[in-house]
Amino acid sequence: MKTALSIVALVLAGALPLGASAADATKSAPAMGTGSTTPSPTTPAELGKPEVPPMFKELDTNRDGQISRDEAKRSAEILSTFDSLDTDHNGKVSLLEWNAAEMQKPRPKQ
Repeated sequence: MKTALSIVALVLAGALPLGASAADATKSAPAMGTGSTTPSPTTPAELGKPEVPPMFKELDTNRDGQISRDEAKRSAEILSTFDSLDTDHNGKVSLLEWNAAEMQKPRPKQ
């Protein structure tokens, strides 16, 4: 009985990767007869990642995704507002904190 259960377990375990790869293939394969494929996402926004503003990129010299107080010294404006940008008070401004501050800025009327 143990042998039969072991064989069944091995067969099922071996079939799992086949089911996963078949599911992946149906996601990327075009529908039969359509001849078209959905374009792959290429921009950060399409990939579900927030786009990094140019100033943030410029200040984040070590490319860790955060701006330290040291890195902020390259911009007098950012250094002067660093404490208000760093809302979690961990000594770094994350992209999330940066974007939240950007949303709070008043927009010029057109």
